Amino acid sequence: MHLLAKLLHILIAVVALGTSAGLGALLEFYGDHSTHGSFVLRAIERITALIVLPGYTLMLVTGIWLVNLVVVDHREVDPICIGAVGRRHLGFGLVTGTGAQAARGLLDSSGPTSASYRRVSVLGRAVGGSFGLIVVLIMCLMVFKPWS
Repeated sequence: MHLLAKLLHILIAVVALGTSAGLGALLEFYGDHSTHGSFVLRAIERITALIVLPGYTLMLVTGIWLVNLVVVDHREVDPICIGAVGRRHLGFGLVTGTGAQAARGLLDSSGPTSASYRRVSVLGRAVGGSFGLIVVLIMCLMVFKPWS
């Protein structure tokens, strides 16, 4: 059961995190485009709602399942998983959903060169990059397990 839970968790993580990283690249290349930027932001909102957020939710569920299996099997529990995973999923979901909508609204009303759109765009990219670094840090901690 433990291997099945781990396999599901990793497969879901690959899809959700890979999609999220791909959306970040798409946003960087085409998010400011004067003609297609609004479409790109709408597509990012939709893909986030249909793939990324459900994937993160399933990662949280399978992560909790793994922790429960580890405790039941008397295996070593990864302490980083328990607190970091839930906060990461919740924070990313809230920021991504509201940030893309705000950016699209400003892009449609003010254009890609307006100061307000630039501020929201730069903030969104900074937050997305920060979440990416957090994901890499958590993955390194889970692989190398420096506490054991």
